[in-house]
Amino acid sequence: MAVNNKTPLWEPRKGDKTNISKFMKHINLKHGLRLRTYEDLHQWSVGDETFQDFWRDAYTWLQLAPVGSGEVGCVLSKEDLTSGLLFPPPRFFPTEKMNIAEFLLRNGIDEEVAIYFAREGVPGTENVTWQDLRNRVRLARDAMINSSIVPGDVVAAVISNSVHSIVLCLAALSIGAVWSSSSPDLGPDAIIDRYGQVEPKLIFADDGYIYSGKLIKLGDRINQWSRALSGGSGTLKDIVLLSYCDLDVDISTVYRGCSYADFLNRGTGQKLDFAMLPFSHPAFILYSSGTTGKPKCIVHSAGGVALKVKTDMILQHDVRKDDVVFQYTTTSWVMWVLNFVNISSGAAMLLYDGSPFHPTPTILLQLAEETGVSVFGTSPRYLAELKSRDIVPQKLFNLSKLRVMTSTGSVLSPELYEWFYSTAFPPQAQLVSMSGGTDISGCFVGGAPILPVYTGEIQAKALGMAVDILDSAQSEPVSIQVSGAPGELVCRKPFPSQPLQFYGSEAHQKYRSSYFDRFGPGIWCQGDFIQRLPDTGGDGVLNPSGVRFGSAEIYAVVDTFPHIADSICVGQKRDSDADERVLLFVKMKSGSKYTDELGGKLKTAIKERHTARHVPKFIFEVADIPYTVNGSSVSWSSEEQRQ
Repeated sequence: MAVNNKTPLWEPRKGDKTNISKFMKHINLKHGLRLRTYEDLHQWSVGDETFQDFWRDAYTWLQLAPVGSGEVGCVLSKEDLTSGLLFPPPRFFPTEKMNIAEFLLRNGIDEEVAIYFAREGVPGTENVTWQDLRNRVRLARDAMINSSIVPGDVVAAVISNSVHSIVLCLAALSIGAVWSSSSPDLGPDAIIDRYGQVEPKLIFADDGYIYSGKLIKLGDRINQWSRALSGGSGTLKDIVLLSYCDLDVDISTVYRGCSYADFLNRGTGQKLDFAMLPFSHPAFILYSSGTTGKPKCIVHSAGGVALKVKTDMILQHDVRKDDVVFQYTTTSWVMWVLNFVNISSGAAMLLYDGSPFHPTPTILLQLAEETGVSVFGTSPRYLAELKSRDIVPQKLFNLSKLRVMTSTGSVLSPELYEWFYSTAFPPQAQLVSMSGGTDISGCFVGGAPILPVYTGEIQAKALGMAVDILDSAQSEPVSIQVSGAPGELVCRKPFPSQPLQFYGSEAHQKYRSSYFDRFGPGIWCQGDFIQRLPDTGGDGVLNPSGVRFGSAEIYAVVDTFPHIADSICVGQKRDSDADERVLLFVKMKSGSKYTDELGGKLKTAIKERHTARHVPKFIFEVADIPYTVNGSSVSWSSEEQRQ
């Protein structure tokens, strides 16, 4: 392997104190091994003879099994192990039973704070203790049971990132119901496209929300989507309205509408209990972007999500028992599920509902200081916005407790790495860029607290994930990760958070075509691209004239032009095109104008820094760059552009 001569931006300190070092010591003692480095541990975690040992040891070391449940059985059945295939999806821990809600609520100390909740437009924070949280879950669970919710039923919500969302999800999972959530900023058609496919029995809905200082009333939208969903199979029994800032909505106009207070009155005083169900019992339905039709309804298991998320957060990102954890997200994004599981990772979590830049562009940093956040989850969009506003967080706030900052949702450019460590944030903080997604409810690549951080590079392949890079030009799977060439990101071995199934018509075929059409049922491939550098990882890429490269390479040049406020780079391939071409859209800063001369200079700079094939075919000025509420830039697939 080649030696990396770059100077690290961050280096591990007190590596023996990290969770991953403690886990490695445990593995060495248990199995009589002498693993010393991250690479040693990763190779062991994906070895043909040892990858089952890794997942079994992670399951027990992370204490996912119910207390007193006895020795853990097989990781994979003989049939799944013999086939070596990822499709049909194998079932992990087929003899184990658990309940993810029981696991998440198990160890919280009654009088200590579990959740700090802040909402835009509402002064201060609401501090929810573990005792209060358990009681709220008990009441909601009791009412759900008396609303005829049973294991396997779908409980859905159109809800903000709030204490309500956490409580209702825990209550549903405690019964064995399947949870699915969407953000209230989604339009009625998007909600119908999602919930019309999964046919929930119960839907909870905020009757409004606040974003960027604007109060949005949702009564008309709720009426619209509730009427549409009422014409389905007849599964939907109730729509429970949650009062947001005391809005007045006429419940009588909502199909099977009732207030949350009336819903809770259905309870009969039952104690909080948990249904012990198979490890692979369905627990979450997540949704793809749906750029070429209705979104795919991706069903994830309780045990698979719990094990994968805990492995990522505890081992990869070193969340510790005394941490306060924060992730900016909405309930529509996979990061909400990951954050939900994090309630058991640290001492407490911070929840925030609203714009990350209102009433001030530093509101999240202020809350981080006030609540002592030590693990901060965000996006490149957020960091870029701070940078563009010349905000230097560590000069404005006491961020001395900040130990880890994770970033996902889009490419983290080299310039943001440099800015982060030059002056913006405390130098002890580890900046973690990670990539995985909705499909796997976790990371393929991410952080490693015992490895250095280099500019523009993801640190490592995630433990237990047999990540490889294949030459996309070859019809057969040919690995090119050793060469350092970019290619298809794949996974060659089963992992517990692989989806159980898709909902909807032709679900089996859609599942296969989504991940296994490219290389067959033994190799997971979800259409991402990566380049394995000699020491760490890489980016998603475009493909003009058969040359793959990271969009971050384009942004790195664009960011040097002071009059450009924002940009987005996309690949386009129409049926009439032999090759994919690159299109660059730029938003100018106030008072600046885009000219052909500026476009020429930009193309020249891209060519000089990279190659002629990196130069965009066209550069267009736009009034704004579309972003999701989470801060992820909106992108378009080649197929969608052909429509």
